[in-house]
Amino acid sequence: MALSISEKLGYAGLLPFIAGAAAVVLSLEGGEEFFKLYSLLILAFMAGGCWGVEQANPEQIDEIPLELSIGTFLWGLLAYFLPTNVAVLMFMVGFWLLLWTETNPIFKRAYAESYKRLRNILTAAVTILNVIVFLAVH
Repeated sequence: MALSISEKLGYAGLLPFIAGAAAVVLSLEGGEEFFKLYSLLILAFMAGGCWGVEQANPEQIDEIPLELSIGTFLWGLLAYFLPTNVAVLMFMVGFWLLLWTETNPIFKRAYAESYKRLRNILTAAVTILNVIVFLAVH
């Protein structure tokens, strides 16, 4: 089965996470900052995607998912300025909060099954990479 462009781009988006985690493990200068910055950017990107689905369906959304998508971005922004061992734990919480937000019925209608599967895989991979970074700096 051939991957869609969304799946290819999603998996390609793991490459900077992998490179950043490797840089942290190898104690390369700037590795921690790179990992935190990329985590923040992807968290913001994902929160923006949730915001877009929510804005496209205002009559079907309650306030909690809308506030979570905004709050998750702000949570990630705060995390960026904290020590890496704290930041990666906060980023993991943010990625899982967004995945949980996407269990709202409007997301189930908006997203294809292949995207839902992709999100689960990517969230698991990013979680593992965050744990690796946490262990490397702890």
